[in-house]
Amino acid sequence: MVTNVRTFLRDFTTFKAKARKGETVRVKDKEGVFLFSADAPRKSLLGAAKGKILFHADLTKPTLKNESWKPSL
Repeated sequence: MVTNVRTFLRDFTTFKAKARKGETVRVKDKEGVFLFSADAPRKSLLGAAKGKILFHADLTKPTLKNESWKPSL
């Protein structure tokens, strides 16, 4: 869908809903064309935390030996 800046700003909620449904809105300006689309949220917790959590050790291997780990009940 193609629109101009004035219409885009006036009917922003309509264009936001269209972008959420998967459409790409092209906003024409004097200087060029801008694309407006929705970015799908990440589904997994690890994907959502990517770049926000720092790991200082290798977490792919056990950190404790089997005899050192004793759960308390």
